[in-house]
Amino acid sequence: MTASGFGANRRSKVASATELGTGMYNTTYRVAVEGQERAVILRIAPERERQFISERALMRNEYASLPYLAGLGPLLPRVLAADFTHEVLGRDYMVQSLRDGIPATEHLRTYPRSAWPVYYRQLGEIARRVHDVRGPAFGPIAGPAYGSWSEAVAASLEDIASDLEGIGLDASDVRKVIMAAHHHLAVLDEITAPRMLAGDLWTVH
Repeated sequence: MTASGFGANRRSKVASATELGTGMYNTTYRVAVEGQERAVILRIAPERERQFISERALMRNEYASLPYLAGLGPLLPRVLAADFTHEVLGRDYMVQSLRDGIPATEHLRTYPRSAWPVYYRQLGEIARRVHDVRGPAFGPIAGPAYGSWSEAVAASLEDIASDLEGIGLDASDVRKVIMAAHHHLAVLDEITAPRMLAGDLWTVH
């Protein structure tokens, strides 16, 4: 993977690789490569058969979202390499630049609570900029695309219900929500402009 990202002449020059344990979807490593001034981040997606339907191809969707987030450029890591061919590993993976900073999950509580509102206000400002981004259709950026918000919501809920049922859990509550969504299509379709959503915004992310 390092050879793919940095050239074949660096195949044996990985100095160290340390797994970062905060991810719950991708497996993520901090990798030091000889000849590179800074470490990089290697993120590896789960095998396809280990992904829920509702989570399928999340890395590809993230990659497809990057052109829409150009306005946040200084805040984002750069993608140094991406490989979705499965020729090297059998999984999707990306190599990204390492951003400076301290993980909030580890250190936010070391700051006085009086400082927390500043952090959350900045987080809210970033979320607002993300949510102002308009797109061509409803649904995941990498597809499938839907012509209305109600279709996208119903499809997303169907995937979640299928995931629950697929591992033997009760999805009846989700099925009730799906029925409500179909019953109130007009309310959902008051939203007419597709916009990007940060749907899982918390300190880990």
